Amino acid sequence: MNRAISKYKNVSVESGLEGASPYQVTKKLIDGCMIFLKQAKVAIENKDYEKKSFHISKAQAIITTLAASLQSDKNKEVSDNLLALYDFCLNQLISASAEMSIEKVEAAEKVMGEIKAGWDSIPADAVIEAENQRSNEPMVSIDAG
Repeated sequence: MNRAISKYKNVSVESGLEGASPYQVTKKLIDGCMIFLKQAKVAIENKDYEKKSFHISKAQAIITTLAASLQSDKNKEVSDNLLALYDFCLNQLISASAEMSIEKVEAAEKVMGEIKAGWDSIPADAVIEAENQRSNEPMVSIDAG
């Protein structure tokens, strides 16, 4: 779990999102994934194997980060459903890369698009409320000694 948190923080810092809320970071990750999926389709159309590999790898890294950031202790059913969707997307992208399949990229893109639509439809007041609850939670410290 510490590795997943570290990866999540690295993406946040590298994206210029240091200090951003988890909602904002997740939104940026999903948006970035959608861009990489579109670029992967173009690379496949152009038979550019290097760019195809690059863009699919980036999309896979983002999806893996999103999956690792799920908090099943908060809402297990939602987390399990999202994890299944992320696994589907990862499997489609593995096949897409091996088969040079635009259709498989599009399948992942469709699912990620649905996740994006759901994320984007979260009302602003719900985001604010979640952030307020999060900021009121006690900080957990782990004694390394």
